[in-house]
Amino acid sequence: MSVNNSTTIGRIETGVGNLDAVLGGGLPERSVTVIAGPPGSGKTTLSHQIGFHAAGKGVKSLYFQTLGEPTAKRLQYLSQFSYFDTAKFETSVRFVDLGVLIRSEGIDSVIGLIMEHIKREKPALVVIDSFKAFGDLLISQEQSRKFNYELIIHLIAWECTALLLGEYSDEDFRNNPLFSVIDGVITMTQKEVSGEQLRMLRAVKMRGTAHNRDHHPFLIDSDGIQLFAPRVLIRRTSHNRKGSAVQERCMTGIRDLDSLLSDGIPRGTSMLVAGMTGTGKTVLLLNFIYEGATQFGEKGIIFSFDETQDKLYLAAHELGWDLEDLVDRGLVEIVFIPQPEVLVEEHLLVIKDRAEAMGAKRIALDSLSGFLCKIDTPQLVREKVYQLATIVQNLSAIGFFSSEVPYGSNQMSRFGIEETMLDGIIFLSLAAEGRQRKRFLEIYKLRHTEHQLGQHPVMIGRGGFKIATAAADRRAQQKNPKNVPKEKTHVRKKKASQKKRVK
Repeated sequence: MSVNNSTTIGRIETGVGNLDAVLGGGLPERSVTVIAGPPGSGKTTLSHQIGFHAAGKGVKSLYFQTLGEPTAKRLQYLSQFSYFDTAKFETSVRFVDLGVLIRSEGIDSVIGLIMEHIKREKPALVVIDSFKAFGDLLISQEQSRKFNYELIIHLIAWECTALLLGEYSDEDFRNNPLFSVIDGVITMTQKEVSGEQLRMLRAVKMRGTAHNRDHHPFLIDSDGIQLFAPRVLIRRTSHNRKGSAVQERCMTGIRDLDSLLSDGIPRGTSMLVAGMTGTGKTVLLLNFIYEGATQFGEKGIIFSFDETQDKLYLAAHELGWDLEDLVDRGLVEIVFIPQPEVLVEEHLLVIKDRAEAMGAKRIALDSLSGFLCKIDTPQLVREKVYQLATIVQNLSAIGFFSSEVPYGSNQMSRFGIEETMLDGIIFLSLAAEGRQRKRFLEIYKLRHTEHQLGQHPVMIGRGGFKIATAAADRRAQQKNPKNVPKEKTHVRKKKASQKKRVK
């Protein structure tokens, strides 16, 4: 049993990733919580996962089954999960089938039967599945209220933490007397979000606890339930020393770009790299990651939703960079998540965890528009962009997030929101000059930084980005110290011919 010393109430860890954070530290000891939801929503899986995790901490659990599936059938499915431990079964985790006893002796004997087992086993965690079955057998609301009150009083007297499972609805929350005496309510449902059916968990009530009440998506796989709660886990922290107004800055390593950035980019900054297809967004992100690793030894991570790792290797090779070697040396990591498989809530935490585990100082996301393509509300886009920027800020890293701009539009980003949320914008564009299209780069915005304005011509080739800047012009002049413009080929040939005729 794990006790949170920062509160006066002890806690039982659930063993469900991120659920303890949502609940404010775990299940409060000696509390009675209803886990409500329709059939198939994951109630039983959640209770089993909590019980087996608690058993690993020395907490004994007792499961009472009412009129549901028999124990043998339940164990058949339970054994498929990785958290199931045969050694703990029938020692730390015990199952009691009340169904036969209820059918033979009736509802009046239930409380006595439950208490007999509790007195004998002395469990710290008690689960009743399904508790709603008792209510269905009780004749009146008065009888139901008395039954609920007596059972809960007995559970509290024996210092049990209890989970009562049932197919309760919103109407039950309003009218069922049970909900006036319990300590907590956790709902498990399915709902459509941005065109996808997602399982959702919500801690509606948890008495005496500063818990989070948002809906959080979760998955059920062979490890059990995985809960995703970026609103709880991604919070901004401050890294500046008290009284210090100076921010550490970072040069990109792309020489021509750095000449436009004055003192560099402040640590913790997220940059939007925006432009239409073909403007060089992916190349700029690769250039940024590559130069950081090779020039400064800074670890960089690339999250790609469009291009596989092999395609990024190939693109880097054509630019003269051995990206694969940097990956092998642990300086660069590539995480490819196919766009159709993106689950924003889940993969926000993947981005956070992988970047933190690596200690990344450069984070590239290609592309932001691909990552958020399933979101259909501006408010949610704003929230997720803020959370991405928070990950970068908390790591004191620099983030480059590419974004596709719709062709022919005057927007600076895909959704028209990103530019207001992020600290800087590098805008890449194409313009027709005669029969050719030329690329341009503009630092449109960078907070707290004096930078050069205007569009600058860009060439992309071996070595990455080459930007026509004042500094680039000075370097060209230094290579030609007499400041004499180089003559065109046909002029040089003509002069050489004239010299021959004179001789």
